[in-house]
Amino acid sequence: MDDGCAGTQLGVTVASATNLELALKALADPVRLAIFRMLRQREQCVCHLTEATGLSQGTVSHHMGVLKRAGLVRDRRDLHDARWVYYSLDPMGVKALREAIDPLLEPSAVDSMPADCCGRD
Repeated sequence: MDDGCAGTQLGVTVASATNLELALKALADPVRLAIFRMLRQREQCVCHLTEATGLSQGTVSHHMGVLKRAGLVRDRRDLHDARWVYYSLDPMGVKALREAIDPLLEPSAVDSMPADCCGRD
């Protein structure tokens, strides 16, 4: 939508902005960011995540739920003992996050033209 002011068109859909917001909010928490970094290395069992973070299983599960809803993490249950849950990064979610962030951080996309107030003649 263009309201007549230069620089007000975002060039993103509401859905993509919402997905980006969910992912950034999920990673804004220091515990979830630490877990994300652990999952970058390899798949992790929930028991390893509780040990590494010093948090209870319930608290880790809460954080994992936030990361899953943001589309960044997926889980699987052990085939022989369903009590054990393993987490890994969701490659498609991570790719979508990267594709959404890259244009925001592209220096060549910055317009160096000074701003002009809307409605001034």
